[in-house]
Amino acid sequence: MHPSFTFLPLIVAAATAFGGPVTTVPWNGHNGAVSFTYDDARTSQIPNLLPQLDALKIKATFFIAVTGAGGDFEAKKTQWIAASKNGHELANHTKAHVNVPADPNAASIIQEMAKYLRDLDPTVESLTFAYPNCNVNGKTGIASENFISRSCGQTQYAWANQPSDWMNIQGLILGPTNVATAVSMISAAKSGNTWFTTIVHDVKEGPDQYSMTPADNKKMLDAAVSAGIWIDTYQTVAAYYRAHFVMDAATATSTSAGWNLAWTSPNPKLPKSIPLRVKLAAATFGNDFVVEQDGATIEPESDGSYVIDFMKLSLKVLKATTGVQALTHLPSRLSAGIRPDGIVYTGVIGAVQAKVTDVNGHILFQGRVTDSRIPLPPAQLKGILFLTLSNPSGVSSVRAMVNATR
Repeated sequence: MHPSFTFLPLIVAAATAFGGPVTTVPWNGHNGAVSFTYDDARTSQIPNLLPQLDALKIKATFFIAVTGAGGDFEAKKTQWIAASKNGHELANHTKAHVNVPADPNAASIIQEMAKYLRDLDPTVESLTFAYPNCNVNGKTGIASENFISRSCGQTQYAWANQPSDWMNIQGLILGPTNVATAVSMISAAKSGNTWFTTIVHDVKEGPDQYSMTPADNKKMLDAAVSAGIWIDTYQTVAAYYRAHFVMDAATATSTSAGWNLAWTSPNPKLPKSIPLRVKLAAATFGNDFVVEQDGATIEPESDGSYVIDFMKLSLKVLKATTGVQALTHLPSRLSAGIRPDGIVYTGVIGAVQAKVTDVNGHILFQGRVTDSRIPLPPAQLKGILFLTLSNPSGVSSVRAMVNATR
């Protein structure tokens, strides 16, 4: 379903270097990354491909076309939604598998399919795009709904180099004779600390020139697992990769309690949440500090890194030796209530340890807070909740019942 194209083995990018207070851990702690993408919702993908992916716990990206490409998405819509809920990505390949024209009206073609996918289920974000027939066109329209677009080629992308065009990020088309190429490229991603993307259509016996046999597809997946590189969806890897160029350039502003960091999203179509594994420079923060985001304490990982949410766009690093404990005040009677994004309380001064449970004793939140607010998603703001606040030493505490019935 794609025309011929020229392989471009060079990394097309502009070099960037950072040495700031925050450094994102490359490829989520792995040497290199790979995203497996499959096009057109072909008839073979659910019976032959999904069992392979799920057995290996691999999450893949499916660029969906509803008509015009030999797929059967409408007939298997329920199964595709289930695959999405299981962590696979459903993404935009245009509804009728058509080339996107280079004119202002191109946006309508992209928006039609984006809305179609998002209407399937609230968790489908549909923020990435793949050019039908590898025809790189209509970038203005594509950018109206997507933060990245997949074209065709053999480029791998280095961690330290920012691509010059996020709307033209290449993936390698694979067929029945080049599984060895895929395995070699996966090995190169590990040795070169780069991101590699594959493109496959059917996964069946007697494949066409853009498809693979189940055995060859399995061989490719096994190679990635054996290499130990990061395997995740196109959206997940791309968002992590794109966010790090902003995160690693963030600066820290000193305050009496520590440091504040704030940054701006580089694109309005990035996912709602982008977990980033970051390390904080001892040269800036020392070795004794507390990391907070949105009022909640983030505990360090086993390697000393912290998993933050890039899309919260700010971060606090508090000195652990600022006497915060001595400044903490708990009232004799706690007053608390709800608002759309969580629980708010009054009469408390300083940092406290907070715990929220429901009537069955399930813990909905536990962590350190400083801004008189406990962040909770709307789905958890139901029924009677119990809030307990303790001073940092745990010597004293105060409790309140919150009626979240609406």
